[in-house]
Amino acid sequence: MSNLLNIGSTGLSASKKSLETTGHNIANVNTEGFSRQKVNQTTNIPITKSGLVHGTGVRIKSVTRVNDDFINKRLAKSISNESFYSQRMDRMTQVEDIFNEIDTEGLNQVMNRFFNSFRELANQPENETIRSVVRDQANLVVQDFKRIRENLDDISAGIDENIKAEIIDINQTSDHISNLNKKIQALEAIHEETGDLRDQRDLAVRNLSKSFKIHTYQDNGGKYVVAAKGVGTLVTGTLAQHLQVGTKNKADASNGLAGSTEIYFKGKPAHVITQKFQGGSIASLVKVRNKDIVSIKSKVDTIAFNLSKSVNAIHRRGFVNRELEVSESGQPSSVDARGPTTGIDFFKEPTELVDAALNLSLSDAVKSDLSNVVTALTPNSPGDNRISLAISKLQHERILGDKDATLEEFYLQAVGTIGLETGKARLDSEQAEGLKAQAESIRERLVGVSIDEEAANMVRYQHAYEASAKIMQTADEMFKTVIGIKR
Repeated sequence: MSNLLNIGSTGLSASKKSLETTGHNIANVNTEGFSRQKVNQTTNIPITKSGLVHGTGVRIKSVTRVNDDFINKRLAKSISNESFYSQRMDRMTQVEDIFNEIDTEGLNQVMNRFFNSFRELANQPENETIRSVVRDQANLVVQDFKRIRENLDDISAGIDENIKAEIIDINQTSDHISNLNKKIQALEAIHEETGDLRDQRDLAVRNLSKSFKIHTYQDNGGKYVVAAKGVGTLVTGTLAQHLQVGTKNKADASNGLAGSTEIYFKGKPAHVITQKFQGGSIASLVKVRNKDIVSIKSKVDTIAFNLSKSVNAIHRRGFVNRELEVSESGQPSSVDARGPTTGIDFFKEPTELVDAALNLSLSDAVKSDLSNVVTALTPNSPGDNRISLAISKLQHERILGDKDATLEEFYLQAVGTIGLETGKARLDSEQAEGLKAQAESIRERLVGVSIDEEAANMVRYQHAYEASAKIMQTADEMFKTVIGIKR
């Protein structure tokens, strides 16, 4: 009788644990990252009596979570790709908006009006009002160059701030994973369940994968390791290695610009790893900052530098628009009471190509005196328009690249490249988002909680519990019958 009672008791315990696990699954149906759990049971060790084998009931072997490492890695990879392209699309859209000439007047239109103003001045070289318009249009060109460069610098600065914030989140997540590893090790040492903690760790790893591509494995000592591909190990068992950010001088910066935020392992500032990250938002931010923005800034600087040099080279050849004294030999004075009469720069030339768009400005001579806006090639020739005409023709001369592009063509090529990269990033983002959704759907289908399935399990385990209770009740009645006989 005692064996029958024991069999019923083990059945009750197994059914009770199964019901508890099913209830746990249902309670966490909306918990992010939760994997459904299942009870693994097996028969108790049988015994032999009188040459016959007697079963001794059931026992709980383990409670495990449904998990698929391949699906987890596939999901982490799709998260990294989606984060990379989404971040790239957002940043490139910001860059593209700077050059958007649909709703606002962009640099191309401003430069066209500048050259048109010189064309009008060539038609009326003595008109003081048009001379003033030329100076005003030149000021607009200077301001638009600065607008573009300042906006690009603002985007770079914003990226630096995003990187700093992301590194803080990465370090916190690394600490969280190392703490979970510690708890898992402690519970497994006393043979306790760790399914929920492992789900939390997997979720933390997926959060890390938003920042970069990751690689997870167990080393020879059984320690759970999380590494950033191309960078190195961030978590080994209960130990986490932190990342740090700092600014570098121009020579050490990954984008060649002083003051840029760089990433390195804590305590190793000389070993910059900014450009070693693969995938995720970190690599995307760095690529936009170090490649795309640097490239377009260089092209804008090239346009500003060549514009100022080309205009100045022609402008210096002419003479001011005022009456000049002439020597007995017929040579005009190179200086009068108001300053130089020839060799005057229209723009204050940038000293180097780098930051030319930021440093471009009108020359002091042109700012202070409209008569220094030169139109004539010869002195004392009010109707001479050869200088202003030559400057207006610069608009269509191939002075950039290998002398194969006009200012407008070079600018439109640069803007077109941005448009193509932004459009490509948008398409890539949409595709990556779809692949991520597909990976999430596959994971949910394989390891997620199905309310219908769990409800069916609940009924099954409930019936098994009732049946086990019935066995115990029957054994009790049989035991009472035997005792009654003895009486």
